[in-house]
Amino acid sequence: MARVQLVNRSPTLHMQLVHGHDMTNRLSKESSPYLLQHKNNPVDWFAWGKEAFEEAKSRDVPILLSIGYSSCHWCHVMEYESFENESIAKLMNQNFVSVKVDREERPDIDSIYMSAVQSMTGQGGWPLTVFLTGDGLPFFGGTYYPPEARGGMPGFPQLLSSISDAYKDRRSEIEESGSYLRDHIKQSAQSPHTDDNMEPVLLDRAYQQLSTQHDWESGGFGNSIKFPQTMALEFLLRYHQKHPTSQALEMVELSLQKMASGGMYDQLGGGFHRYSTDKNWIVPHFEKMLYDNALLSRLYIHAYLITGRKLYIDVAEDIFRYIDNEMTDKLGLFYSAEDADSDGKEGTYYIWDYEELQQILDEQEFKQLQSAFTLSPKGNFEGKNILHYTLSGTHLGFLDSDDLNLQAIRAKLTKQRAVRNKPFRDEKNLLSWNALMSLSFIDGYFITKDEKWLNKAILNANSLLSIVDNDSGVFHSYKAGKVGSYGYLEDYAALLLLMLSLHEATLDLDWLTRAEFFGESLIQLFWDSHESRLYDTPQDGETLIIRPGESYDNATPSGSSMAVEGLYKLSIITNNKQYRNIVISLLASTSNIASEHPISFGNWLCVLDSFLYPTLEIAIVAEDHENAIKMRDCLFESYIPNHIFCGNAYFSRSEKFRNKWDSYPLLTEREPESNKATAFLCENYACELPVSSPKEFLDLIRQKINPAQK
Repeated sequence: MARVQLVNRSPTLHMQLVHGHDMTNRLSKESSPYLLQHKNNPVDWFAWGKEAFEEAKSRDVPILLSIGYSSCHWCHVMEYESFENESIAKLMNQNFVSVKVDREERPDIDSIYMSAVQSMTGQGGWPLTVFLTGDGLPFFGGTYYPPEARGGMPGFPQLLSSISDAYKDRRSEIEESGSYLRDHIKQSAQSPHTDDNMEPVLLDRAYQQLSTQHDWESGGFGNSIKFPQTMALEFLLRYHQKHPTSQALEMVELSLQKMASGGMYDQLGGGFHRYSTDKNWIVPHFEKMLYDNALLSRLYIHAYLITGRKLYIDVAEDIFRYIDNEMTDKLGLFYSAEDADSDGKEGTYYIWDYEELQQILDEQEFKQLQSAFTLSPKGNFEGKNILHYTLSGTHLGFLDSDDLNLQAIRAKLTKQRAVRNKPFRDEKNLLSWNALMSLSFIDGYFITKDEKWLNKAILNANSLLSIVDNDSGVFHSYKAGKVGSYGYLEDYAALLLLMLSLHEATLDLDWLTRAEFFGESLIQLFWDSHESRLYDTPQDGETLIIRPGESYDNATPSGSSMAVEGLYKLSIITNNKQYRNIVISLLASTSNIASEHPISFGNWLCVLDSFLYPTLEIAIVAEDHENAIKMRDCLFESYIPNHIFCGNAYFSRSEKFRNKWDSYPLLTEREPESNKATAFLCENYACELPVSSPKEFLDLIRQKINPAQK
């Protein structure tokens, strides 16, 4: 089955027939879908490992490192043009040891060599093409190279010959350059200067920067290619809460509405594509990534909580259905991505010929589609139409659930689209991305009270934990019963956050016990107390040319910003001074640069906001789970991102059980009224009088978050 999907995605089979190549290379033994896409290339690929470097040293040739991922459009283009070309493959095989890496499976390797290429060229991207010495030192690199010179880029064969000659003739120069580059990226990866002056003015500065970069006409940031920038928008929601007269909420709402009505949103199947290639969010890059949909669905949920605008919760639940229907396996684990390409072309699965729509729909349906969406005979992408609409009033496109005619049209077009060859789906499970998706499902449950979303998260978390327990520790990637790589900082940190969120969702202390375990493991494996910094790879991890430790938030929150978020919450729940000191140290070293570059430090700014402003500490104890949940639900009548939760819905007066929760300061010596849930609202462990009805608790919360109403 996987082979059929692979043929649909790529012209590999055609190339095999043309060139007579029907051998598989070493990559056929790998589990990564991206590596398996290259198993039939005439290139003698190695996976990353000792064997490749020993081969390079014994043959005295450089390593050609190629890094990409399964849903990367330009990776497919370079494969088709160069790696499936017999003569180019011959050049590679004769003069190099060629190594393929899945950046999603090995973010550590990608991080190091991306930094090297960015240092050399000032830019980066995928496919990443880097030339290394036999010791792994990078000495030349770039991204995509065409098969012949064009657009100022050298042809790939010409580049291969030049690199090979240089390696033979100017070895000492190359090794010196590689050593210099290693030292440079190691130095640039050092923590910035620590600034003890952590004040709310830093958040004001970040807001001003975002306001300057915001596109006030079309939403988002920048003027051409646009990424969703979910973490910067999450920060703006928090900023709005403290500064309701600012334009922070306006920036978020404009961005969310434009994204949801544009072509970047899959109007038929739900879910967001990776980014927009134009400022108006109409023509996307068509790949769909799990992490984007995790972060965006959560952002839309939070915006709904603040505004009550129906569109936002509809988008979030539409994404949930897409993930549940298309991106979830039978164990409740989430797949990584769907490709941009099908039938060897980008976007084919998603676009519509004008006449095709007229044939599928009857006259009345077509008129209604035309009035709801922007369609034309010329189309807006290679002569065809990407479905999008102009948001006005109550018109929500297919998300307008009250319009049954539009629902019928959506169903009809979806059925027709399902006949097409689907884009390739990367079915590996990445732990950190899975945890981010489950966090969004839990937030969906908090707001909608629909337990099915919570159950998705619980099933996912239990499946992740069963792999962790059965396979000797936290993993990073997993596919078909096999661990592809073990855990990085991002995996431990995302698991920690998921355990804390599941505790809040269920009031079951077992999740909190797990959170403590992952928090402590994270410190032991990734924290360097001498350098006061977190690394992305564990102390006992593979030795690479440097130990990577990126602080900035990229398409996903960085491992370090998630770790600080989790450790801050855990420090309050457990009153752990070491965790608090680590949080202060890391925030002090990052806050200044975060305020100057908010797009790259969005999650850091959210954590800084939590740290600088009072945090509500909530404890709920009950003998009855149902009463405890009713009390907990009061928290989600308002937007309160700065809160810490500790609860026990299974209270027992037995001494045996008491020890279990007496270790948590917010629960110590707290007992519920008989047959009622009892809530405590505190700051710095100083608590208001306990309350035993949801109405009293709600009033107490509102007084806390709106002191003027007292």
